[in-house]
Amino acid sequence: MREVTAVCPGSCGELLQGWVGDSQKLVSYGIDRFSRVSVRTGEPSEKPNPKVSEAVKKTVQYLGISEEQLKHMTIFVQSDLPIAKGMASSTADIAAACQAVAAYFGKQLSRDEILAICLAIERTDSILFPSLTLFEQKAGSLQEISGWCPDFYVVVLEPEETLETEAFHSQKTEALFFQQRERFCEVYRLYTEAIQERNIQKLGTAALQSALLNQEILPKPFFSEVVELSRTYRLLGVNVAHSGSVIGLMIDQQEQIPEVLKAVQTAPLRKWYTKVNVHQSCYQGVQLA
Repeated sequence: MREVTAVCPGSCGELLQGWVGDSQKLVSYGIDRFSRVSVRTGEPSEKPNPKVSEAVKKTVQYLGISEEQLKHMTIFVQSDLPIAKGMASSTADIAAACQAVAAYFGKQLSRDEILAICLAIERTDSILFPSLTLFEQKAGSLQEISGWCPDFYVVVLEPEETLETEAFHSQKTEALFFQQRERFCEVYRLYTEAIQERNIQKLGTAALQSALLNQEILPKPFFSEVVELSRTYRLLGVNVAHSGSVIGLMIDQQEQIPEVLKAVQTAPLRKWYTKVNVHQSCYQGVQLA
């Protein structure tokens, strides 16, 4: 029996997201929390989620393989990523499914080929890139690859609250991002300087400034308390899921993590953010296991 598996990291929201040029752009970073999609020979035992099913169908169509072949293979999705919280679970599932299906048939898709399939299904995060990348998430019309892979930790604050990305991106929210375009220019400038200087402190500042702007669009409960905690312990910054519900406390010194976790556990915000996990930045994109 033949079996192949592909793995793709998720994210903790975005470092920044806002209006640049003629549309919204974002910069995501991967974390060491993954979606794994396996394809094996055998009659389908259960149907995967609709987005994975669509990714599988589009992949075989792209490869010129008969859809009849799908009747003789089973798709398994094992994900550590929560759904609809802004952790790129859909992008990770879709990308891993594309590469797993291609590998099952002895093929390998390029990043751009996978991105094209992802974008044909939904808005897509920039976690597939091997470094921080400014990305136009709706059509992929801009890919500003930085070549920088800053290494840092993130304490992910995850509530029970969920929000579907596509439901969030209404005409109203698009208009709100557009209205912030002049202020977001400063965020983008800081990000660009951070990239040029390889300055992780400036990167954290840019992330916090983007998160502050996002409070006007999608407010996070206890946000000011999270920011105060970040400042108290002199962390890199705070980043958020701009169309989701998670918050990240960005940390560059591993030895800071225990005291930050202790502070989080005893703070009132813990009642809202019921799950707290520590992860590390990850830029591996989608890979075969």
